[in-house]
Amino acid sequence: MNHVEYQTRQLIREIKRSNVYNQYRRLQMKIMKNRELYQRLNDFREACFVIQNRPHTSEDMERLEALNKEYIDILQDSDVREYLTAEQGLAMMMNQIVDQIYDSLDIDVSFLDN
Repeated sequence: MNHVEYQTRQLIREIKRSNVYNQYRRLQMKIMKNRELYQRLNDFREACFVIQNRPHTSEDMERLEALNKEYIDILQDSDVREYLTAEQGLAMMMNQIVDQIYDSLDIDVSFLDN
């Protein structure tokens, strides 16, 4: 297990060195300087997360559109748009890593396909 833990730390180190991660952190730090903007952005992110991670309904698109209208003031901010794009890029990278691990190991996760 020590070797796996070591390699995990190496992977984390490489992620932290990546352009995707560093762009995300740079933009996060920039936005955090404005506490009100950061709080409002986090409220938006939380509301999106809740909608996107619960059982899907036919009203989901309407809820997301309403949410975008409610937060249009911050969503028009170029730093916020860049941050959300960077966050999405980081999430995609993390998903690819997890997918590669699952695809490379003989672990039965077929129950997730339902």
